[in-house]
Amino acid sequence: MMKKVFLLMVLLLTFSCNDGDLDISSFEFEEEVNICGTQNYTLYRLSTNEQREALIVTLTDQQIRKDEDIVTPVSVSVNGDYTVTYRLFDDQLTDNYFCASVPPVEPVVLKDWRGVSGTIFVENEPKYDTDGETIIGWKHYVILIDVVLQVDDQELKLDETFVYGTAETGPAS
Repeated sequence: MMKKVFLLMVLLLTFSCNDGDLDISSFEFEEEVNICGTQNYTLYRLSTNEQREALIVTLTDQQIRKDEDIVTPVSVSVNGDYTVTYRLFDDQLTDNYFCASVPPVEPVVLKDWRGVSGTIFVENEPKYDTDGETIIGWKHYVILIDVVLQVDDQELKLDETFVYGTAETGPAS
């Protein structure tokens, strides 16, 4: 009788701990936010786990501004100017993957989670030279609010307020 109870408990624990077949390796990213683009921007963070994962945000010059205008939140879309994507790759990534005019075919994308809802906030702040007056660049603070990612029938919700990080660009032209 005791063996049956023990076996039943083991089976219950085994089936109750299902992760939904999620293929997310670590979801831990380097602090650095990399950026490519001049009018349409690709921001990306690589995973600390062999750089085989990337969390990607795309924005336009309406959000990555080189002035201190009012912060304009935008809604995440599946396709378009304002996207959030999590990708899992079969091999290590390099900057060339994101910054090339035509992305390379390798490494191969294993999973492509697309943002279906949520909001992206960007706050732009000037970086000053030691004189305190000359702007030498810009910091762009990016925060994701209530972002939901989907692939097939699986759904992944980021923290309610996910601090994506800070990207930097040069001075206004």
